[in-house]
Amino acid sequence: MKQPFISVIIPVLSINNNILLENLPTFKIIKDKNFEVIILPNTVSKKENTLQNKYPWLRLVPTNKITRPAQKRDIGARKARGDILAFIDDDAYPTPKWLESARTVFKKSNAAAVCGPGILPRNANFWERVFDEILKTWIGSGGLAYRFIPQKKRFVDDYPSMNFLIKKDIFIKLGGFNSDFWPGEDSKLCEDLVYKNGGLIAYSPYVVIYHHRRNNLGGYLHQHGQYGYHRGAFFAHGDRNSRHLFYLVPSLFVLYLLSLLTLYGSVIMIIPLFLYTLLLSTVFSSALKNTSNLKIAVVSTIVLFLMHIVYGVQFMKGLFIGTFKKEKIY
Repeated sequence: MKQPFISVIIPVLSINNNILLENLPTFKIIKDKNFEVIILPNTVSKKENTLQNKYPWLRLVPTNKITRPAQKRDIGARKARGDILAFIDDDAYPTPKWLESARTVFKKSNAAAVCGPGILPRNANFWERVFDEILKTWIGSGGLAYRFIPQKKRFVDDYPSMNFLIKKDIFIKLGGFNSDFWPGEDSKLCEDLVYKNGGLIAYSPYVVIYHHRRNNLGGYLHQHGQYGYHRGAFFAHGDRNSRHLFYLVPSLFVLYLLSLLTLYGSVIMIIPLFLYTLLLSTVFSSALKNTSNLKIAVVSTIVLFLMHIVYGVQFMKGLFIGTFKKEKIY
């Protein structure tokens, strides 16, 4: 029986070093050639066009003035020849059995979509390793560590487009990504898929890619601030996949810290802060054990605290905005 053809779709602003040095060379070593890779930069130079001669399965589709990732992915989906659409980011690249493993999950399950972890590449820099240590912990990812390290199989109701495969006919039926929301368009797609269309999203620890983290502190905190803002807005919209309790916790923590300023001296009020400090110590211990690097362990602990504050504040902002605004949340 012939395996379904897969179209890998990667939105980019331009053909960058991640694409040239990591992404495309890795696809070359995948033995199963029943796939195509569609990369969507703003423009394509004559020199870049020659990449399609080097990689016969590659298609470069310029999008010109269209720069939003969701819109680029939708264009890629319309151009795709595959039965399955595979979305990854430009700073990600596959493991050799990525597509093979995804096909197996589709075949053995009744899933409309399949997803898997994006693990840290070996050549990651200091800041990427710091952020990875945070995301691999329960307190750092809110129970979503399976997105960053392989964990047990499960069905999920939300997953980012950094490693997300979906049957093309279902994607088209759902109307593709909603570009009125960025970031967060992938969460809206999953909300529609699971709760409006009754579809299943199967997570497998074997559908693995390598995925870089942000490479500087400012970028990382901005990214998680954006996540918090949009999650708060989606919570206000009533999205069921945004109503999980762990999304609320950072905001509750921020409000708790503010309450300490008005209730200073209350011993009972200090207890949660003490417990939080203990949780931070588990991140320190985990990072030190994993990396044998004291600097990474210390910085991971500090950055986690900052991330919780930024996320919590932005969640409340998004909650307020989302209560009055149901469309075009940027």
